Amino acid sequence: MKPVTIFVTYNPKNDFEQTLAVRLQTLAAIHGFHMLMPDRYEQYSLVSQETLFRIRSSDYFIFFSTSELTPTVQEEIQAAYEHLHDKSRIVIVYDRVKNLQHDLNCTEVYIDASKNSVQEILQHTISKIQENEQQAILKSKQDTVNAIGAILLVGLGLLALNSVSSSAK
Repeated sequence: MKPVTIFVTYNPKNDFEQTLAVRLQTLAAIHGFHMLMPDRYEQYSLVSQETLFRIRSSDYFIFFSTSELTPTVQEEIQAAYEHLHDKSRIVIVYDRVKNLQHDLNCTEVYIDASKNSVQEILQHTISKIQENEQQAILKSKQDTVNAIGAILLVGLGLLALNSVSSSAK
C-alpha cells in the first residue's frame, strides 16, 4: 500500500512555522508518512514549479498558521485545491491570525492554543474535516483521516507549547 503523502507548508520568513513544518516532516517520516515541503531555497515571491509538483504529488495539504497568510501560501492553497478538488484534504489551522477571506477551498479551523486543550482542538479539527468530507467515505479514507489526526495532534501540541511559552514572556 502506498504511504499517505502530505504537503505541509509555512509562511516564508516565519521561523516558528518553518520549524513546526520540519518537525512534523521528521516525525511523520519515522511513522511511515511521506511528507513534502515547499521549495523555498531561492526565496521566490511566487510558488516555484518544484513546489507545485510537490503539491500535485500529495494526498493532503496541511498548514499551521500563526501569522497572516502570505500571497505565496495563498497561491499554494489554491494549487492544492485545483489538484485535490476536496476541501477536507486541505487543512488550515489558525492560531491568532486569519486573513483568508473564504473557506471555499479548504477546511479552516480557528483555535486559541493558549485557552483550549490539545485534545479539544484535535476533536474540533477532525470534526471540521469530517463535515467537509465528500458523501462517499470509504473505510480506507476513514483510516487515513485517523492517521492525519495523529499528525495534526503532534502539530497542535507543538503549536500549543509555542503559545504557552509566548504568553509566559
